[in-house]
Amino acid sequence: MKGELLDGDRTSRSGVLAQVQSEIASANTDDEDEDDDDDDEEDDDDDDEEEEENVEEQTPGLSKKRVRASLSDLSSLEDVEGMSVRQLKEILARNFVNYSGCCEKWELVEKVNRLYKENEENQKSYGERLQLQDEEDDSLCRICMDAVIDCVLLECGHMVTCTKCGKRMSECPICRQYVVRAVHVFKS
Repeated sequence: MKGELLDGDRTSRSGVLAQVQSEIASANTDDEDEDDDDDDEEDDDDDDEEEEENVEEQTPGLSKKRVRASLSDLSSLEDVEGMSVRQLKEILARNFVNYSGCCEKWELVEKVNRLYKENEENQKSYGERLQLQDEEDDSLCRICMDAVIDCVLLECGHMVTCTKCGKRMSECPICRQYVVRAVHVFKS
């Protein structure tokens, strides 16, 4: 039993000794690494500067995201000529225009020019249609939105319905006053 304890003490002592030796060894290598790091840092600084210059030369403005080209970016037909093939294809693809079979840049430019002109015409005609629609909407029955307003609701005097809808109204849709009678009106 005494022998076992002595052996146990020896094993624990040798374990502690091994641990201390490994700590010393690692401390020595850390010191060497630190010395090497100092030399490396000077070299790394030079390398980093060269790498940064190379990156800037290869991809200027790398941190900026590439802005996608769209038809709304164009202010005139002359802007189309200055665009790259990639931008032209992107505009055509975004507007569902097939550009397969286009081998030359001028073909893409033609398609984008045609698309730009059509878009301008559509915007103009859309604006005109909105104005006409607003005028038409002012004269449409607010209930059915089909017939023209041609009825006055008595007691309140509102003109918001056609005769057909006015006769079915029990109260005015504007002021909720009881409708006594719906009278047909002739506009001149």
